[in-house]
Amino acid sequence: MAEDTSPQTNDIDIATATDESSSGQSDTNQDKGTVIGVEADISQPNREDENGAELENENAEPGYDGEAINGTPSNAPNDTPTSDGDKASVAIDIRAHPDAESETKKKKRKSKNKKHGAAARKGVTGFEEFYADAPITPAEATQEKNEIYSESRPFSERIEQCLQRYRASRRLDSERTMLFNKYLWLGGIDASPRQFTGFAEDREALAEADADSIRQMTATDFVGTGGSRFYNPVEPQDWTVDFHGIVRGFLSRVVPSLYLYDETANKLAANLVKNFLNYILMHDVCPEYNDDIGRAKALCDFAPIELRMMHELLQEMPGNFNTICKELFCDGEVYKSQGEITGELYDKVVSFRVTVLTSAQGWIQQRLMRSSDPTTTHVISETEETYIVYAIHIPHPSGYSIVEEELEAAGHKGKGVPCGLLQLKKSIIDHGYNNILRSGQFKIRNQGYQEFLLEEKLLKKLSKDMKIRAIVCELDIGLRFIKEIKDIRVSWDLFLPQMLMEGWKDPVPNERPPPSVSHPDAEEKVMATEFAVDEPKS
Repeated sequence: MAEDTSPQTNDIDIATATDESSSGQSDTNQDKGTVIGVEADISQPNREDENGAELENENAEPGYDGEAINGTPSNAPNDTPTSDGDKASVAIDIRAHPDAESETKKKKRKSKNKKHGAAARKGVTGFEEFYADAPITPAEATQEKNEIYSESRPFSERIEQCLQRYRASRRLDSERTMLFNKYLWLGGIDASPRQFTGFAEDREALAEADADSIRQMTATDFVGTGGSRFYNPVEPQDWTVDFHGIVRGFLSRVVPSLYLYDETANKLAANLVKNFLNYILMHDVCPEYNDDIGRAKALCDFAPIELRMMHELLQEMPGNFNTICKELFCDGEVYKSQGEITGELYDKVVSFRVTVLTSAQGWIQQRLMRSSDPTTTHVISETEETYIVYAIHIPHPSGYSIVEEELEAAGHKGKGVPCGLLQLKKSIIDHGYNNILRSGQFKIRNQGYQEFLLEEKLLKKLSKDMKIRAIVCELDIGLRFIKEIKDIRVSWDLFLPQMLMEGWKDPVPNERPPPSVSHPDAEEKVMATEFAVDEPKS
C-alpha cells in the first residue's frame, strides 16, 4: 500500500502546481481544481498505457466530462480514461460561458457600424421632413449679417451668394437639380453648367483652398450672366423682384408641363421651393422681401392640393346634369322619340325637370313650366368661352330631403337631385400669342356673370378665380349648360414673359456676303464652300 500511494501523491502535487501556475484563479477555484486533479489521477491507468488512454479519451462520450466538472467522485472503472487537471479547468471555462466568444464578436460588429461626424451625415440630403440646418458660430453669424448679406450690398449680389451656399449645403439629386434650375431660370438666373473651368480636376487647387474658395470655384449659379434672356444688373428696369409671382408661374405652368398631373412630382417641386425659401428667411438674406417670401411659402403648401383638384375636375366635369342636357338637346335624343318618351329617356327627362325646378332661377322655372312637352325645348346658341369663377353657391342640405320626399310621393324616387349655382364671368387664359388678347386688354368690369347648374361634389372642388375654357350651350328657356370642358386653370395661374425665352439664343453676326443684283447667289456659294466635302480619289 505504501508503494502504491507515493506515486499518487506525487501526481497530486504536480497537478496542483500546474493549476496554480497556469489558471491564475482564486483560492477557492484552486481547491476545486485540486480536487478535480485528485479524482482524475485516481482514475488514471498505469503510465505504461498512457498512449492508449489518450486514444480512448478522444472517442469518449461528451457526457462523461460533466461528472468530472461538477467535482463529484467518479465511479467509473480504473480503465476508463479522463482528462487531466488542465483540460478539466479549460472545459469548466468553456462550459460555463458557451456564448462568451459569440457575444464579444457581436459587440465588436455593433461598434463598427457606429458612425460619427461627417460620416454619420453622409445619407442626409437636407430635404427630410424634420431636417434643420446645423447651428452656426457667432463669428459666422456676424460675418453673414455684416458682410455676406449686408443690406448695403445690392440684392443681386446677396441672392447670388445665397444660391451658392444653399446648393453647397444640400444634396440635390438629378431630378431636384433639374427642377431647381428651371425655377432659377424662370427667375432670370443662369444655372447652366460651366464648361472648360477645370476646377473639378485640379486636385491641388482644391486641396489648398478653403471652403469659401471651393464654393466659388465649383459654383454654377451666377446673377447677371448668360446673355439677354437672363437678368442683367445694368438694365434692371425690365425686371422686378417677385418671389410670389415666380412661384405661381413655376407651379402652375412649368411643373405641369413637365409632369402633367403627377401628384408626387407636384409635391416634390413645391417642397423644393419651400426649402429654398426657408433658407433665405433663416439666413436673413433679404429682409425687405420677407412678406413676399411668406406669401410664396403659403402657396407652396396648398398648391399641390389645388393642382390635384384641377386634375379631378378635368376628368369629372361637366357633371351628370350637364351631360343629360347634352344628350337630350345636343345629341337629339328627345327629338328622336317621336312623341313616345319611355324607359331611360323618360328617366333623363324627369331628372332634367326636377333639377331645373329645384335649382334654377324663378324666371327659368316659369318658362319650363309653360312647356309640358320637352320636345319643344331646343338649343339656340353654342359658343366656346373662357370664364373665371366669380362665385360658388352650394345647395342647402334641407333641399335634398324636400326633393327626395316629393319624388318618392310622385313615384320617381332617386331620379333627380338639386344642384348648386356656379357663377362665371368671361375672362382670358394668358398665353404668348400675338393674336390673343391679354388680361390687361380684355375689359370684364362691366360684364355680368352667367349661371350654370352643377353638382355639389364638383362645386366643392372649384375655387374662386379658377379659369375654365368650355363649350357652352343656351336653351330657349334661358338655361345655360356646359357641353364640354376644354381646359381648367388653378386660381393662382400666371403666365410670365420669361417663359417665351426658353429656347432663345442671342443672334450672332453673319460674316457671309449678302446677295446682290450682280451676285444673287453669293450666300449659297459660300455655304456650299463651307459644307463641301472632298470626293475620294479613284
